[in-house]
Amino acid sequence: MPFGTHLVESRSLMEIKRYQNKYCFKKRSVAEHMWSVAKIAEGLAIWESKKFGNKVDMAKVLQKAINHDMIEQCTGDILGPTKKKTQAMREAMEEIEEIAFREDIESHLPKSWRNQFKSYILNPKTDDVEGQIIRAADIIDTMIESIEEIKLGNDIFRAVLIDSSESLIKVDLDSVRYFIKYAILDFDIDIKEFFGKELFSFRETLHFDPAVFEACKDIREE
Repeated sequence: MPFGTHLVESRSLMEIKRYQNKYCFKKRSVAEHMWSVAKIAEGLAIWESKKFGNKVDMAKVLQKAINHDMIEQCTGDILGPTKKKTQAMREAMEEIEEIAFREDIESHLPKSWRNQFKSYILNPKTDDVEGQIIRAADIIDTMIESIEEIKLGNDIFRAVLIDSSESLIKVDLDSVRYFIKYAILDFDIDIKEFFGKELFSFRETLHFDPAVFEACKDIREE
């Protein structure tokens, strides 16, 4: 049970860079991305449970967040559009990741952990609330990365931001809609110009009960 080996090999994610096909002013690692996703997911989970009264397993959320790209220690950061280009490519990637987990990760985990870690690593974005929080947090981190690049003058990421915005509005969570209505204001860029017409129009349709807003007013003000 060489769990120490798992810990050492996991650190390779600090060196694996994201966006290998794009010029970036700020070079971000997969490990940095997973930390950011965990932080975003934590906030969404708090809103989802404390503000909207939906049951959320915070431990499950955070475990999914810090493992959701762990397979990239074996495969590297293969770009999402490449993975999903065709059905055959999607199926091939699933097979590759399954083999990589079995050959390079599974044996370094305690036996009683393996099934759980496998689901967190290979299928983190499940249809339950925890999985959808991870889906949203992953998208939001891409949006934040894009905003940082755009503010530095890297217009390549304008299209990435719009594509991500269009993906975010499809996540069916109250916390995500609340994020879209209020939190994106904190990024201090023009919503319609940079996030795109689709998110702008969707945001205009969102309305929350004043009592719900008051319940979380202290979070917005602090």
